[in-house]
Amino acid sequence: MSIKITNILVVLILFALSLAILANSMSKPVGRDEQMYCTAGALLAQGKMIYRDFSYAAQLPYHPLLCAALFRICNTTYYLLVGRIISALCDILVVVCIVGIYRSIFKSFAITGMLLGLAAAILYVFNPLVDYANGYAWNHDVVILCVVLSFWLFISIDFNHKSKYWRIAAIGALLTFATCTRITTALVELLFFVILLSQPTESIKQRFKTALPFLAAAVFVLIWPVWVIAQAPRAFFLNLIKIPMLYGKWLYEIGMVYNKSALTLTCLRQPGYFVLVVLAIYLCLMIVCLRRRLKIPNTRNLLLAALLPLTFFIIAVIPPTMWRQYLALPVPFLIISFALPLLYLRTLAGKTSISKHFKIAAALVTVCVLVAIACYPVVLYRTPIVLVPERWVPIEIHKISEDIAEKTQEPKLILTLAPLLALEGRSNIYTELSCGAIIYRAADSMSPSERSVTHTVGPKTLGELLEKSPPSAVILGMEMRRLENPIFESIVKPDWERKVYENGPIVYFRP
Repeated sequence: MSIKITNILVVLILFALSLAILANSMSKPVGRDEQMYCTAGALLAQGKMIYRDFSYAAQLPYHPLLCAALFRICNTTYYLLVGRIISALCDILVVVCIVGIYRSIFKSFAITGMLLGLAAAILYVFNPLVDYANGYAWNHDVVILCVVLSFWLFISIDFNHKSKYWRIAAIGALLTFATCTRITTALVELLFFVILLSQPTESIKQRFKTALPFLAAAVFVLIWPVWVIAQAPRAFFLNLIKIPMLYGKWLYEIGMVYNKSALTLTCLRQPGYFVLVVLAIYLCLMIVCLRRRLKIPNTRNLLLAALLPLTFFIIAVIPPTMWRQYLALPVPFLIISFALPLLYLRTLAGKTSISKHFKIAAALVTVCVLVAIACYPVVLYRTPIVLVPERWVPIEIHKISEDIAEKTQEPKLILTLAPLLALEGRSNIYTELSCGAIIYRAADSMSPSERSVTHTVGPKTLGELLEKSPPSAVILGMEMRRLENPIFESIVKPDWERKVYENGPIVYFRP
């Protein structure tokens, strides 16, 4: 196959995968956490400040800033749509980066690198956990893109050339942005920094000079988050530490948590994930068995590639409660880590011939791709929804929101645990419920002063808030009854108009 035909094939399949990623994002039902992420961006765009003026639980503030910037630039209230487009675009770029990384690593074998990169991209898109986790208006996809880009930059650094400093600075900036988006990414940033420091240098002074751009870029990116935290340090601590502990405890009490070991085994047994584990084991065995014959020019790149998925596995089990989307985080890095062992096997017999070990590995990759596609064809089946934007979930949600706003009396203050349904129609919400059910379900476990500092209420303290500012409408049907019943019982009267939206909320309008 010629390089021209290969490039055309890669572009066509990447385009198809991009459509599949967009379809996945636009067909997902609204997630609970999306209420918090998009609302934080919307409130930030309105001039309010994270932590100081409203809660933002367990996360650092860069993702809302990114969303707020786009909301302002686009002058739109399609908050969920913009949030999901950000995630879908990040996922598409991750797929492109995977192919680019393989192409870069296999630069002496361009066609082989492109085809293996394409296979890796397919394994990524057709992985059931990736498909489940990606595409929501969460910070998940942004973090993955930042780390994938950082890895690509790292393996392309020539430590004997002056241009290395710009690449090192870019890595420091990307990883700090990711850390200030999702705090657990600090482990990944630390890993990159340690590998960077371990590079051979002539002196300690040179080692420090190499690390300086990384540190300088990190400090620069930290300026805004540190300023935000300094506005309300106690609120920040409560949002980052205490509130996640409280709602984790609440979830344990009602039995809504997974056993971490059982969940991990269940996820790993899924065909799309299992084939990656099999491929990883095979390549590890090949590296060990053929170590005397293989040429490994840069062991640090190999070490970084191997430790990245392991680090993300550790990150997945750190939170007090574990969800299956956490186990999607290691997938792209596990897939990327296959590139270097495959290259070593490819070069085993030289450029003029191909060793049997590489032929076996390539055949195994092909089988893994076929298994992944055959076991999860839904990725292909739902792609046509891209051509019907009126059926996209964010568009449907926006239409409902606008209809609710039109029927709501002034001052259009809406009581709900799904704030996006109010905000997208340009209605007002109670900032105490800006995180939706995430904090509401645990806020009563905090002291009055802590609730005041974090601007939160729970089912038992909701009444005090409503006495001061009664709502114009109430949106229900988006959360568990045990959470919404206190809202219904405390405010809705028999003479309120009721409207039930198809596949959506139940809304009560004050007469």
